Amino acid sequence: SALLALALAGYLHDPPWAGAITSGMRPWEEDPPGTRFRWTTGRASFFVPREATVMTLPLRAVFPGADGRATVVRVDVDGRWLADIKLPEPAAWVRAVLPLPRAARRRYRRVDLHVSRVVGFPLLGVETGEVVTERR
Repeated sequence: SALLALALAGYLHDPPWAGAITSGMRPWEEDPPGTRFRWTTGRASFFVPREATVMTLPLRAVFPGADGRATVVRVDVDGRWLADIKLPEPAAWVRAVLPLPRAARRRYRRVDLHVSRVVGFPLLGVETGEVVTERR
């Protein structure tokens, strides 16, 4: 019984389905040229495989930041700051290529996005495209 509880705790600590979990992200949409994207809220999270050493993160602000300034998206990996990505042109996609720090022991690593502003009642943050990870 104790062995079963320990095994279950270990399984839930590093679940194999974690790669499909997101938070703060709306369903996938497609814009007229055929680009898939998802809206974030002010804070959003997703997971990438631990083997990845580089992540390409496509972001588009759509709305300008406060007082017409660039929207800024802070990116954290496993709870630690990785980068601040500036989105100066609301209509332009920025494809940030980010080196990922050394891998953790878990199968997946959590990526958190913190948007500097949100718009309207649905609290729209930024659009994020399909994230591509690589092992280099």
